[in-house]
Amino acid sequence: MIPVSVFSWDNPLFKKLLSRSTDIPDEILDATRSIVLDVRARGDEALFEYMKRFDGVTLSPETLRVEPDEFEESRKTVSDTFKEAVKKACENLFTYHRHQLPEPYEIEHPAGVSLRRRIVPLRRVGVCVPSASGPLCSSLMMNAVPALVAGVEEIVVVTAPRNGRVDRHITYVADYLGIHSVLKMSGAQAVAALAYGTESVERVDKIVGPGNIYVSTAKRLVYGAVGIDSFAGPSEIVVIADESADPRRIAADLLSQSEHGTGEESSVAFVPSMDMAQRIAEAVSSLAREHGLTERVSKALATAGAVFVVQSLEEAVEATNAIAPEHVEILAQDDETVARGIRNAGAIYIGEWTPEPVGDYFCGTNHVLPTNGTARFSSGLGVEDFVRHMSEVRYSRDELMKNTELIVSLAEAERMSAHALSVKIRSVEH
Repeated sequence: MIPVSVFSWDNPLFKKLLSRSTDIPDEILDATRSIVLDVRARGDEALFEYMKRFDGVTLSPETLRVEPDEFEESRKTVSDTFKEAVKKACENLFTYHRHQLPEPYEIEHPAGVSLRRRIVPLRRVGVCVPSASGPLCSSLMMNAVPALVAGVEEIVVVTAPRNGRVDRHITYVADYLGIHSVLKMSGAQAVAALAYGTESVERVDKIVGPGNIYVSTAKRLVYGAVGIDSFAGPSEIVVIADESADPRRIAADLLSQSEHGTGEESSVAFVPSMDMAQRIAEAVSSLAREHGLTERVSKALATAGAVFVVQSLEEAVEATNAIAPEHVEILAQDDETVARGIRNAGAIYIGEWTPEPVGDYFCGTNHVLPTNGTARFSSGLGVEDFVRHMSEVRYSRDELMKNTELIVSLAEAERMSAHALSVKIRSVEH
């Protein structure tokens, strides 16, 4: 079910992992562009037509929003265990993300010069919450909490309804977080409505949250009209393990990422012996059969799964940095040393008692992380993604006169004569 191979830099399996692409098939790009442009041109009419076609739901301006009785129903019907899980997970998220708040500052110079950095939260943010294969409540928490910490004025949740209603777990989480603008729309049409606005949907400043390839393609197409979180790809995990690790635990962790459903998820392990690699591969197959996962994970494991035998943990670290995966798990006796060597990853999970789902759901770190090798240059979602930085400058007359010649010389070197004039005219007229 999952291939086993001796690692080398020329190994075809490994080279395939390094060649992951963010390219979008032409037919998907064309279809998504058509939806986006149609919603932009026709507003509600197009939005509701696509919701009928793709989600089988008939909507109107009056039925688009989740009503107070639906929030009330969710409070009454979700389990007490779920309520406690949401409470604790959100507490952990708020605690972690409050430390990310950027600080404004001011630099004062004696000659009447003041330079300030001002922090301004975004006004309105849209959060996409998938629910096709299951209500991704954790995605709502992960995207909404840093926005709330940042001070975003309004958060709008979009998610597909089933039988005319949004899943009660999603409405419960939104209600718990104080978010009551939940719209029954999804897909590329929802992204377009958020980006451009319709008669019933006010446009937002930024769109965050996961979705299928049509959602992610639509986010790319509307980028510039609004901000987006990232160009997200399929989920990824790399497990680095030594002989002390339990093969069944490693197998379970590989399965945890390959079940997302696109068939493109990457699940990779680096281990020190062929015997251990074979035991992991056998455990992957047996656990998948035992837990009814075979059909769900087979394509991903065959497409982008591998257990590599390496000569050393150092080689595993180098290979992992080349992949730059979304998640890295380290199950080794000297796990802290291994962790220090990882420089390209979305998040690192250290020790046998730290499976990746701890981060996905509960501990407080954010699970919205870079994929497709973009961890080489980007980071996970955080508070800073929901604020803008503005500079404020106040110059004195004396300081401008003192530096006129220098500023003009820089402007004239760039052949920007009007820039130079803007400064010189004040010097002449003072």
